[in-house]
Amino acid sequence: MDKYSFDVFVKEKPKKSPKNFIKLIVSFLAVSLISFVFLEFKIFKNDTFYYIFIGVLATIVAYLNGYFKKPETKLEGHFDGKLTFSNQGIEVKNDFYPIDNLLSINIDNNDYEGKKVKDFGEFESQNGSHGINNQLTLKSKDNQFIEVNFKQKSLDEFSKIQPILISYYKNNLLTEDDLIYIMKLEYDIDKNELRKKLRKIN
Repeated sequence: MDKYSFDVFVKEKPKKSPKNFIKLIVSFLAVSLISFVFLEFKIFKNDTFYYIFIGVLATIVAYLNGYFKKPETKLEGHFDGKLTFSNQGIEVKNDFYPIDNLLSINIDNNDYEGKKVKDFGEFESQNGSHGINNQLTLKSKDNQFIEVNFKQKSLDEFSKIQPILISYYKNNLLTEDDLIYIMKLEYDIDKNELRKKLRKIN
């Protein structure tokens, strides 16, 4: 395989909502005022009932402020271009970075499409992860840092481009441990097979 591509994902920056902040402050002041009134007029003679009431009140306020809201399943961002690996280098969208001009390659690829994730408390999301929380970081010899998020379809998708990854290893851009991590090799037989290939290179 000469080259292999992943979809680039651009995350949206979280939007700060002044309305939510104001609502939180108002809720806090309301709870404080109600607590003061109940204490001042001694509405609850028993402290236990008072604390139970405050706990229920705080839970209602948290609910109204969205703390128990189930996360949305829509993507917070958009796909834009391709991340392409080849023996000659790495292309991010329309920018190509030759192997000879790279100092390091770091690939964090623990996420994949359909991976089990927690949505709310201990409840699992029905559809699982979108597989977009993977990141490539490059450092070039002219001190450029390139970071990009990408989508992975399966946990061992990088095993498809083992020859390309080994070419990066030959150029001292990845270590043996990096290769094992990136390709998600779990079994000793697979790790030993890789080590044999690398020994032939060395």
